[in-house]
Amino acid sequence: MTGDPVGGRVLVVMPPNSDHPDEATNYDAADGGSEDGEVSDATTHRQGEFIRGSRQRAPSDRNAEPTGRDENREYEREGRPKRNGAEGSTSGEQPSADDWDPAHVVAELKRRLSADVIVRCPDTTIEYVEELGPTLDCVVVLHENRPLIDTLISECTVPVIVFEPPVIGRIDEIVDGEDPVEELLEVVQTEIRNDHVQNDLQESNARLTALSHYAEDITACETVDAVVERTVEATIDALAFDYCVVLLIDGSLLVPRASTLPDPPASPCEVSEGIAGRTLARGKSEIVPDMQTDPDAIPEHDELHAVLSVPITERGVIQVVSEERDAFDDRDREFVEILAGYTREALERIEREVTLRKERDRLHAFFGDLPTPAVYVERRDGETLVEEANRAYSNQIREITPGKPLAEIVQNDAELEHYERAFETGTVTNGSVERERADDETQRFALTVVPVSPPTASECAYGLYIDERTTKTLESFQ
Repeated sequence: MTGDPVGGRVLVVMPPNSDHPDEATNYDAADGGSEDGEVSDATTHRQGEFIRGSRQRAPSDRNAEPTGRDENREYEREGRPKRNGAEGSTSGEQPSADDWDPAHVVAELKRRLSADVIVRCPDTTIEYVEELGPTLDCVVVLHENRPLIDTLISECTVPVIVFEPPVIGRIDEIVDGEDPVEELLEVVQTEIRNDHVQNDLQESNARLTALSHYAEDITACETVDAVVERTVEATIDALAFDYCVVLLIDGSLLVPRASTLPDPPASPCEVSEGIAGRTLARGKSEIVPDMQTDPDAIPEHDELHAVLSVPITERGVIQVVSEERDAFDDRDREFVEILAGYTREALERIEREVTLRKERDRLHAFFGDLPTPAVYVERRDGETLVEEANRAYSNQIREITPGKPLAEIVQNDAELEHYERAFETGTVTNGSVERERADDETQRFALTVVPVSPPTASECAYGLYIDERTTKTLESFQ
C-alpha cells in the first residue's frame, strides 16, 4: 500500500534525543538520521506500559519470559517472510533494529506516502498541532512519550499513531505485525484516506449549504432573466466553478441567456447542434473531458476544455466549463443537477403565472362588460380586499374604493362567510344575500363566489350578484 492517497500532511514526532533540526519541515531522513547510526532506547526498548487511550498493556506481558513476541521482538517465526513495501516482494530476512531507527522510519514515510511528512520534536509538537491541526491527517509519535500522548488525547482532535516496535497503532487500537514499518505505513495511509473522506464530506456539505441559500432566491424570481442570472451566480459562487452558461430554447434555437464565458460571447445554435443539443436530446447530464476533441462540440474558445452539461428538462441546458481537461466528476454533476432542479422549478412557475395572467386578463375583460354586479377580491395576509368592482356593481349597488376590506363592504357575516368558504375549499360557493341598491331599496341576490388560480402569491376570487332582471341577459351569453 503505497501512494494511494493524494496529498495530505503527516506530522512525525521524533524521540527527544534524536539528531534533527528542531523546527525542520523537510527532514532528510534518507541520509541515515543520527550521526552515530545508533537506535535510541526509546525506540528499541519500551519503558513502562504502552499507551493506547485509557487502556494499558497488561503487566503480565511486560514480565513474561522472552519469546518471539517479547519486548525486543526478533521476528524469528519460521515461514513468515517479511513484506517489502508496495512491491510485494518477500525475503527470508526479518527487519533489524536499524529498520526501526527514527531516521529510517521517516525516510520510508517520505518515500512511500503521497503526503507532506513534517518532523517535530516533542517540545514543539503541541504548539504546531494547535496552530495547524486542521491541515493534518494524523500525528505519528516515534516513541512512547506518555505526557505528550496524554495531551494529544485530551486537547487535540488529530488522530494519533504510536510507533514503538513491535507494536504500531492508533491510541485506541494496535497492530501487532511482522514488519513494523510496513504496518505503520498501512495505518497512516488509512488515516490519510479517512481524513480525505471527511474533507470531501465537509466540502459537499458546504456546497449544499451554499446552494440552499440560492434556492429560495432562484425559485422566487419573477422573470426568466432573473432566474438564469441567479443560476449562473450560484454556479460560480456556491459551487466555485469558473465558467457557466445557461441556454434556453427559443423556437428552434438554443439561446445563451446568461453567461460568464470569456469573449467572444456564446452564440445561439440549433436545438440539435453542439454538446448542448446532444444533452437536450438525450435528456440526461454528461461530462465531456475535452470539448476540443468532441465531434459534436462547437468550440468558440480554444482555451476551454472540460464541459459538464446538464439539461433543464426540455427547457434548456446548464453548461459548466473549465480550462482544464477532465475537470469534473460525478459529485460535480450531482450538484449542478440540484441547481438545475431549482432553475426548472422557477421557470415552470413563471410559465404558469404567465398563462394564468393571460387567463385573468381575458376574464377581466369579460368581468368588466358583465351586465350583472360583480367584484374581484384578493386575500393577502389573511385579509380579503375588494380590488375592483365592475360597472354593473357600481351602477346597481354602489361604487367601491379599490383596496377596501371586504368586511366593510358586505352587509352581514353570512355574506362574508361565502367568500371565506370559497377560499378555504377552492370550490365555487352559492348562496342568497340581501343588499341595498343605489336607489336605497333592498334586494335579494343570488351570490356565487368563484375562486380562481392566482397568477401571484395572492388568492383571488370573483363574487357575482345575480337578480331576476339579469338572468335572461346572462342566458344570452351561454
